[in-house]
Amino acid sequence: MMNLEIAKKVLQTGIEKAKEMGRVCSFAVVDENGWLVALHRMDGAPTPTVDIARDKAWTAAAFRKSSSEVSRYGDPRAPGFGLNAQNWNERLTTIPGGLPIWDGTRLIGAIGISGETPKEDVIICQNILKDIFREERDLHPERRKPRKKYGRR
Repeated sequence: MMNLEIAKKVLQTGIEKAKEMGRVCSFAVVDENGWLVALHRMDGAPTPTVDIARDKAWTAAAFRKSSSEVSRYGDPRAPGFGLNAQNWNERLTTIPGGLPIWDGTRLIGAIGISGETPKEDVIICQNILKDIFREERDLHPERRKPRKKYGRR
């Protein structure tokens, strides 16, 4: 379960990672239901990044997927909710930079980062999860190359 102690570790690690990259960002940490636990805007980060980070975290928690993966639901040809950010709610976003945080198979919260390019936001998110939660994942499974299967001889 997400709590303030864990959220503070996430924020501190995020600030360190952003500084290592020479970037300034806003960070949002939410619980498994999308309720805000912690929010931080680094000095110099644009003001709108605060709300964008929160939206990314909320989306990742609500859908239990990265914020960028939620965009597939907006494709009317694909099975799913058929939703888009314009007609669903004010928090939904498909901008990359929001990731769910898992404890095994249980969702404990999500993180959202905004301030740089979406790709850089995702990299910072991934580095936080790797450092604190030892999570490594490919956010774009559709881009993965198929692994060769080796059979017994």
